[in-house]
Amino acid sequence: MKILLIVDVQDGYINEFTQRIPKEIEKHVHNFNYDLVIATRFINKSDSLHKSELNMKDMTMLSPHAKLAENIGSLADIVIMKSTYTSLTVDVAKLLEKNQVREVYVAGLNTDTSIMATALELFDKGIKPKILSNLCGTIHGEQANSAALEILKNALGENNIL
Repeated sequence: MKILLIVDVQDGYINEFTQRIPKEIEKHVHNFNYDLVIATRFINKSDSLHKSELNMKDMTMLSPHAKLAENIGSLADIVIMKSTYTSLTVDVAKLLEKNQVREVYVAGLNTDTSIMATALELFDKGIKPKILSNLCGTIHGEQANSAALEILKNALGENNIL
C-alpha cells in the first residue's frame, strides 16, 4: 500500500519560507498514484507545552490559522487532528499496522519539528519514512530546513531522503 502522509500544512504555518509547499504537494498528489493520502492538522491545546514553553497562543481548534491550507484537505482521504509534534498518532499507527505498511512517504511542515518527530517515530516502529524533501519546509527558514534534512539523512539513511 502506497501512503502519503501530509504533515501540518496549515494556514498558520504558511510564510515566506513555506508558501510554495501547498501547491507543490497538490501537483505531486495529482502526478503520483497513492493508495491513501493522510493529512494531519496540529491543534494547540490549552494546557500544552507549546503554549507555556514556546509561547504559542494560536493554532487552537477554533483558530482560522489551524485550518488546513488551501486544497490540502481535499487531497486527503483522511484528516487526523493531533496535539503533538509527531503525526504517528494512535489512529495513524493502527491504520498502518492493520494494512501492514512498511513504507510511508512524508511531506509537509515543519521539517525541523513535526516532520522530524514523525520520521523518527516511524523509523523506530520499523516503518521506512521516505521524506519528500522538495515537499517539506519550515517556518524557521531555509537554514533550519536544510539542517533538519541533514539530520534526517544521518538518522534514517540517505536513501530515505528523496
